[in-house]
Amino acid sequence: MKLTEHNEKVLEKFATMIINRMEQMKSGDWKQGWIGRTYGGSPINIEGRNYSGSNTFWLMLDCSMQSYEYPIYCTLKQVNRLGGHINKGAKSMPVIFWDYSIKDRNGKKISYEDYKQLSKEAQDSCTVTPFLKSYNVFNIAQTNLAEQKPEKVQSLQSLFSIPQTSDAKGMYENAQIDKMLADQSWICPIDYTHPSDHAYFSPSSDKIVVPQKSQFKVSRKKVDIYKDGQEYYSTLLHEMIHSTGTPDRLNRTTGKKFGDKLYAKEELVAELGAARIGQELGFDKRILNNNAAYLDGWISSLKQEPKYILPLMGDVDKASRMILSKIVA
Repeated sequence: MKLTEHNEKVLEKFATMIINRMEQMKSGDWKQGWIGRTYGGSPINIEGRNYSGSNTFWLMLDCSMQSYEYPIYCTLKQVNRLGGHINKGAKSMPVIFWDYSIKDRNGKKISYEDYKQLSKEAQDSCTVTPFLKSYNVFNIAQTNLAEQKPEKVQSLQSLFSIPQTSDAKGMYENAQIDKMLADQSWICPIDYTHPSDHAYFSPSSDKIVVPQKSQFKVSRKKVDIYKDGQEYYSTLLHEMIHSTGTPDRLNRTTGKKFGDKLYAKEELVAELGAARIGQELGFDKRILNNNAAYLDGWISSLKQEPKYILPLMGDVDKASRMILSKIVA
């Protein structure tokens, strides 16, 4: 896939964002999760519509890195339409999407809307070339909309007020995931009721095993015990991401052994996918200790080839949406 110079710069920005987070983790300066903040919902625009695809992750990360309170974004045109303005010196964040260049069997260019109206046979005779496009957005904290349109902004902010609940042990609990486990409604069986030394997904038996939740209670302080509960769900989501990659599901090439390049890529997909889902459900995903060994490889790959971030985040998005469709009914 050929990218314009502008789109290459956009992907370099995304790669730099995640590299910076990884380097913080590597140096030990970062004790929080991949995102670093909990929002309890996906980023939305000023009209209340959710952003889609990998934009969900990048806007969450941008919101955390820039210390914005809410992941609510808008374009310059949207701000102007509401009678507001962008604060002086504010820097925008790119949002990406795919567009298509389509030619029929005679080589005539047609619109995507016309293409969708064609028969399957006629569509198959067309040449469809996808290409990446982007536009810029600003967080509402970079505007004066809170003063200009206070009721509208407050209404959007209220969408991110998810209650934080804990179980009898003081550990974070998530009713949506607990129901999925009790109903065994995931795409493969999940054994979560028996003690286990570690969590894993077994492709050969198509089964997930995760230690009991009580095994994750290793802290003494109340605030840390609560986070132990989040670690339980994050670990489960990590293994659920792995289970989406089988040939009959999303068919990711996952590598054969610990340490090889494709195995490392799959680990990053699982880490970022679990982080993205956790954010939407209201908790953060800390990096797993056994994945710290991959940090150098991940950083090196992204520095050498920023475009690596595009298929990587495509895999993250597909797996995340597959899981959320089962959890959030």
